Amino acid sequence: MPPKSIWQYKKAHMVGIKGVGMTALAEILLKNGVVLTGSDVKDEFMTDAVLLGLGVAVADFDARNINGTGAVIRSNAYGPDNSEVKAAHDRGLPLFSYPEVVAELFNAHYGVAVAGSHGKTTTTAMLAHILKFAGKNVTAIVGSKALNWGTSALAGDLSDARAPFVLEADEYKEAFLNYHPHGAIIANIDYDHPDYFKSSQEYENAFAKFIALVPAGGFLVINGDDDVLYKIASHAVCKVIAVSVKTAESFPLQFPGAHYLFDANLAYQAALQLGVDGSVARAALADFKGTARRMELVGQRNGMLVFDDYAHHPTEIRATLAALKGKYPAKKIIAIFQPHTYSRTKALFDDFGNAFSDADRVVFADVYPSARETKEHAAGVDIEKMALIAREGGTDAVCVKNKDDIPDYLKKILADEKNAVVVTLGAGDVWQVARELIR
Repeated sequence: MPPKSIWQYKKAHMVGIKGVGMTALAEILLKNGVVLTGSDVKDEFMTDAVLLGLGVAVADFDARNINGTGAVIRSNAYGPDNSEVKAAHDRGLPLFSYPEVVAELFNAHYGVAVAGSHGKTTTTAMLAHILKFAGKNVTAIVGSKALNWGTSALAGDLSDARAPFVLEADEYKEAFLNYHPHGAIIANIDYDHPDYFKSSQEYENAFAKFIALVPAGGFLVINGDDDVLYKIASHAVCKVIAVSVKTAESFPLQFPGAHYLFDANLAYQAALQLGVDGSVARAALADFKGTARRMELVGQRNGMLVFDDYAHHPTEIRATLAALKGKYPAKKIIAIFQPHTYSRTKALFDDFGNAFSDADRVVFADVYPSARETKEHAAGVDIEKMALIAREGGTDAVCVKNKDDIPDYLKKILADEKNAVVVTLGAGDVWQVARELIR
């Protein structure tokens, strides 16, 4: 029998606690009375500092880590082949997945789920920040660190069932179908996760099922310029608010990019539905500092600006580079791209190669694979060919497959370059390059 409720257990162990969502969940559970331990790989993650601040020591994976715990919560990245998950199953310990725990908390409150292929992290953080700014008792889980808070979570008082819970709802493996939102935002639908969704139709069907979860008394804010999304949303039983570029309002954001302005409009419309005054929502958006790894200015070195961005899909790469080119038209834009997962790289290979037209130079690193992938998945992926596609499109492109070699390569070619903007792009560990460049 599956465990009934996480609140039955005063102590829990989290497997894969360094994941952004898992770290956010840890903060919420800790602040609502659950004692936690955690484990993960040794690799450095942005969440290490957050967990240190929360007082959670992170151990290496070991079956002995679950001794003395009440329940085990596993990241979706880890299954029965993980030693701790296997031990929990063998011993009959209550074993929850991340979506199961989040769903229990979210579904017991006034949940607003933010979904979409791109932009959901920023939109989630914007909406949560507006509600916090407005003095609401809001709980939130965001897919990156919100710079205003210093963490990826807002831990409200969960004893109030009427309190808003804002959640970044991931479509991967249809995880967002665990949630029953009173309101939702969908930023766009753009085929992704080919390792799970075998076609664009399967991917779109998942969003159709998600929309069906929003009840008649709820609301749905959508990108009205997305034809696929607009068609699917026409079957919603709830109130639908469509935002388009033509009707979008202007907000004084602290960072560039038309895509971020559009995210702000989605969050703003949802905030109005949640009873926030428009002037308060505007002030909150002006106060919003952004999220880590989303057009994040890491620093400067000898006049060179260094940014970092999570963009790992061709659409996201184009949006980020267009924003930088628009902000710094007189500077050379140098992109460093690390593809994320072999499955995505294979499925969108040519699109990746053609995504760098707004860059003056691009450096391609080797693929950062998923923990689920093996050497067999790498067959047929040749990053040199991706660089060739970029060169054929008019962009100066090279391959430096080992990410750790990229800082030295760039320092040589940029030794006297003070008029450059460098941006690292990818969902893996390419962010370390940006920090090394300004170190």
